[in-house]
Amino acid sequence: MESRSRKLSTAIVPLGVAAVVVGSWWAINSHHSASTANSAIATSALPASSGVVVPQDPAHEKAALEEQLKRNPGHPPILMRLAELEQQAGHPSGAVPYWRKVLDKDPKNADARLELGRSLYDSGDADGALAETKRLLADHPSNVDGLYNLGAIYANRNQFNLARQAWKQALAIDPKSESGRKAQDGLAKLGPEAPGAR
Repeated sequence: MESRSRKLSTAIVPLGVAAVVVGSWWAINSHHSASTANSAIATSALPASSGVVVPQDPAHEKAALEEQLKRNPGHPPILMRLAELEQQAGHPSGAVPYWRKVLDKDPKNADARLELGRSLYDSGDADGALAETKRLLADHPSNVDGLYNLGAIYANRNQFNLARQAWKQALAIDPKSESGRKAQDGLAKLGPEAPGAR
């Protein structure tokens, strides 16, 4: 799963923060995007012998995938693609059950855990997003995207010292990654830590 993650571009969902900086400055990271890469994922989710051709139209693609899921219940790539389609359609709460089903099959799936946290946050469940992000990092402590997201959640809760800690970890692990660069940007926008703060 790790190698697939690195091939997908990172999608960004801007979210606002208190008056620490001007405008919206942080985002929850995601491994998935609305690019043509998703069409390849959807096609690869179907067994070669299925004979199902996945249409490009999201509504038709979703219907074809749901039909395939009836024949192959619990198939993680199909569930993941259905979750992506819900997220892309602006229905993050509709993505949540699909991500949970993937995690029922594979509880240590870093991509699904990261995406579940993002979908929960986008659905307005910041507490759930925080819990899932912490679960992700318990299993994958060096997950830079998860560390960035953890910092972002804390920053939006005005827990700036916790945000700094998470972003410093992300930066130490992979400063050249998109999440590492965004962690650096977040740290710069937060400014220096108050003397004596920990």
